[in-house]
Amino acid sequence: MFNHVTEVPKTHDEEYEESRPTASVKQVSYPTPTSSINTANCPVVADSKDFLISMKTGATELYAKLPEHLMTTLRCVPNYMIFSDLEQDISDYHVHSALEDVSDKYKYSHRDFEFYRRLLDLAAKGQDLSLMKITTQAHGSAWDLDKWKFVPITHKTYAAQPDAKWYIFLEADSYMAWPNVLELLAQYDPGKPWYLGAVHFFGDTAFAHGGMGYFISNAAMRKLDAIWDRKHITKWERMTAEGCCGDVDLGAVLYEAGVNLTGIPGLYGEGVTWFEWDPERWCEPAISWHHMRAHDVESLYQFETKWLGKGETHYVYRDLFVNLVEPHIASTRSDWDNASRDRIYTGLEGLHGDEDRRFKKKTIWSDLEEQEQEDVWRELNDGRKESIENDGYYLKDNRWDELSDEERETAFSELHDWEQVAHESLRNCRVACEEWNECMQFFYSTTGTGRCHLHRRVRLGHYLDARDVEVDEDTGLAVNRTTSGWMMDRVRDMKDRAERCESVPNWMRKYAENERLNESD
Repeated sequence: MFNHVTEVPKTHDEEYEESRPTASVKQVSYPTPTSSINTANCPVVADSKDFLISMKTGATELYAKLPEHLMTTLRCVPNYMIFSDLEQDISDYHVHSALEDVSDKYKYSHRDFEFYRRLLDLAAKGQDLSLMKITTQAHGSAWDLDKWKFVPITHKTYAAQPDAKWYIFLEADSYMAWPNVLELLAQYDPGKPWYLGAVHFFGDTAFAHGGMGYFISNAAMRKLDAIWDRKHITKWERMTAEGCCGDVDLGAVLYEAGVNLTGIPGLYGEGVTWFEWDPERWCEPAISWHHMRAHDVESLYQFETKWLGKGETHYVYRDLFVNLVEPHIASTRSDWDNASRDRIYTGLEGLHGDEDRRFKKKTIWSDLEEQEQEDVWRELNDGRKESIENDGYYLKDNRWDELSDEERETAFSELHDWEQVAHESLRNCRVACEEWNECMQFFYSTTGTGRCHLHRRVRLGHYLDARDVEVDEDTGLAVNRTTSGWMMDRVRDMKDRAERCESVPNWMRKYAENERLNESD
C-alpha cells in the first residue's frame, strides 16, 4: 500500500487490516509524471527538474473542469500529476487514483466512502460519473470523500519524483499565476522544510487552505517521508475519519513531521467575479485564485499570455483590475449583479446591518456570561457602570437579525432618511450609496418591495440573464429586474491614491525577508 514501510508492533487496527482477504499493504510502482507536452507559445514554463505540480479533482467533475486546464495552465508546466477519486484516462492524459492506498477497512465500510463505492459500481458499468452530481443514487457526497485525498496525494507526489525541489498543489477550480509563483518560490530555499500557503486555523491546527493552493519543499517532504510508516498512517487515517477537512489533516501531519506553516501573500479564495479590489492589495503579486469556472481560467490565461507577450515578466492586482475589471464597470449596468453585500435594505423587514454595524438592544446584565461581563465592564465609564448597578440593564450592541420586531422598528426609525427609502427605487439606492462615504458600488432589484445593496469595495460581479425576468400580470412591470452601478469618481480616486508599485521581485524579496525575521524572533 505504501512505500517506505517500517516494522512496528501491531495495533488492533493493523490486525484488523491483515485479517481481510485482500492485503491492504503493497509496494506500488508510481507512474512517471507527465513530461512530454507541447509548451510552444506558453507565457512561462516551469523547469521540470525543479517543480512537480499536483492537481486534485473529482470523478464527477473531471470533464467539466480538467479539459480547460489541459489546454491552458497545465500545457505550460512540463511536470504534473492529476489525481481523482478513481484511476481514469481522459484522452491521452492519465488520472491517478488518490484513494487506492487508503486502508480497506475504511474504503469498504466507512460512511465517507459510500459515494466512492457507488462511483466504483457505476464506473464498472461504463456509466457517466458526472450524473452522480444530479442524482440521488448514492448516499454521502464528493465532499465527504475529498478529505481523504490530501495526505495520500502528498506522499504519492513525492514518491513519483523525490528529487524535485518544490511540490505545488492545486485544485481543478483553482488558477495559479505561474510567473509570480516561480518568483515567489525563488525566495525560499527548498533545502529547508517549507510549507507555504494561506494560513487558516481549525482549533489550534494551522493549515494551508487547499483550494487556494500550497507549496511544500523537498526538505519538508523528506521529513514527512521519514515518518511514513504503518503506525503513523493508522493514526492519520483515524484522524481523517473523525475530522472535517483534508487540508486541516495535512497541516497536522506536517506539523507532526516537524514542518511548520509559513504564510505567503497573493492566495485568495475567490475568483475575479467576487474578488474585492482595494488599494491595500493594489501592488500585491497575484499567486492563485479559487472557485474558478472554465471561463474564468480561460480569461486569466488569455490575459497572462498577452501581458507577458508584451515583454512584461510579472503582474500585480492593479494590472488585473485595469485589464479585466475596469473595462466592464460603469455608472450603471442593467441585468447585472455586482455582488454588493455589505449593507442590504428592503424596508422594515430587511437586513440593515453588516459585520461592522451594530444596534443597541436593552439586555439584562445578569443574562451575560461572566467572562462577557468582565470584558464589557473594563470598557465602561463610571456613569454607565452606575446605571447598570441601579437598574440591572445594559445596552448591548447587536446585529439586526438579533433584534426583536419591536426593537427593529425602533432601530429602523433611527436610520438616516436615505437609508429608510433606499429600497424603493434605483434612484434612491444610488443616493444611499452617494450618502454613505464608504460606498463604492450598489445593486438594485425590483424583487418584492425592492432591494438595495451597498458595498465598501469594488467587485465585478456577473451578468444576470434578462430572460429570467418575472413580469407582474396586473401591472406588466418587471418585478425582479436588476441593475448594478459603481461610483466611478470614487473608483478613479481609489486608483489615484494607490501607491506606486515596485517590481515584483523586489516586493517578494522584502516580504520573504520579513517573514524570516519574524520566524527568528
